Order: sequence, then structure tokens, then C-alpha cells
Amino acid sequence: MKLQRHLIAIASATLLATGLAAAQTTTPTPPTAPSATNAPAVSPSERMVPRRDRRAAMQGEKDQLKEKLGAGQNRADYAKILDSNGYRIATINADKKDYLEYEVVKGGNSYEVQLDFDKGATKATKVDVATNMWRADATKRMMKDANYKQTGALVADKDSRYSDRRYMKAWTDEKTRLEKALPPNLKLADYKSKIEQQGYKITAVNDREKDYVEYEIAKGENSYEVQIDIDPKTGMGKKIDVTSNLWEADTTDKATDKKVSKP
Repeated sequence: MKLQRHLIAIASATLLATGLAAAQTTTPTPPTAPSATNAPAVSPSERMVPRRDRRAAMQGEKDQLKEKLGAGQNRADYAKILDSNGYRIATINADKKDYLEYEVVKGGNSYEVQLDFDKGATKATKVDVATNMWRADATKRMMKDANYKQTGALVADKDSRYSDRRYMKAWTDEKTRLEKALPPNLKLADYKSKIEQQGYKITAVNDREKDYVEYEIAKGENSYEVQIDIDPKTGMGKKIDVTSNLWEADTTDKATDKKVSKP
């Protein structure tokens, strides 16, 4: 019996090794090439990642890019650093003697690169990489279509219509006002009513769990993401955050009045 078990074990190991070798040498099926139009810049699996996790990943990427841009020695270096690290410049929001601002895209995310030049310095005296919330049309197209390319030379927007610096104070003030209007210890139906009382429409439900709900809300040209942590025992809200809506659903995009996109 011992000999028989030994022979069976040897045979099983041989079959396993043969199967592994065959799997390693089999030519993988090539991925389906995206169509020339509307090719997704972000994979379906990435879209399934919870938004809170995607935000954390974006913050890490922003920090890394900021560090790499810090190595620039003159104005022309920054575009080269972006390109060498896989970022595409979609829009130039400002190109002044003391300030240069790009909207850049990588995968399904966009960022705003803000470069300050003090007293005519050729090297940026301050480098920042910010979340890009007010996006130019070219940026939106580049995020949705991995094959999209600008035609012609990029020209700076003389009015800086999409610069986050232009809108951030008003956005932050409104965010604070909304958070005060959505206190803890309310039922979910009460939060919906309060959101509507503030003039907002719930345009998408990104997540609906027993302990967590996430809404996209829109009014005028602004949209926000409302994150509500719920006590599963009582059904009451424990923690409410109002934050930037970085990945607008189509229904949200259609609901917002994109005034900043008009020349």
C-alpha cells in the first residue's frame, strides 16, 4: 500500500507540473483593442473601486507628481516631466510671467498643476498638484477617450475660465453651508428632504449599504458628493461629509448648468 500511494503521488505531481508548464507557455489572448472613438481611459475594474479608495489613491499620485515636478529647473522642464510620467496636458488655464497652470490627464483622472514663478524666476518657486474640479471640455474628452488628441497648438485660456483658484472660495463656503444643513442623527428620508430644501437635486446614488449611503447632488453649475455613515441599528446618520464630486455620473453632468464652459 505504501508503494502504491507513493506511485500515485509521483503521478499527481507529474500531471500538475505538466499542467503548469502548459499554462505558462500558452499564448495569452490579446486584449480587444478599444475603438477609435470613446475608448475608455479607465478600466471597468478600476471603476468598481470604491470612491473613498480612489480618492486615497489619487492623493498618493498627486504627492508623487508634485515631488517629481519639484526637480524642474526651468519653465520648459515641467511639460517634459509630465509627458515622461504618462500625463497628457489637456488644457492650459494660465500662462503668465508669474503663474503657469495646466489641466493634465492620466487614465480616468485629471489634475491641476499649479506653478508659481516669483519675480521672473525660470524655476517655479511653488509647485502644487490639485484636484481638478472645473474641467475644460478637452479635459473631459481626454478622460473618456484614451485616443483623444488635441488638434493644433495648445493656447492658454486668457480668462482662466476653468482655473480652480477662481472658484474654490465660493465652493468651500457652499460646502460648509451644506454640511451645517445636514446634521447627524437624522433618518435617511430627512437628509433627502434637507438636500432638496437647499435647492439641490439628488442626481445619482453611488452607494447604498446598511451603514453607508453616497449621493451625487447638483444645483446650477455645482455638484457635490454627500457621504452619510449610518448606524445600522438605529438607521440614523452618524457622520456626514460633503466633498468634491470627481467622477460625475451622466445624470449629474446633464443636470448641472456648465456656465464656465461657455466662452
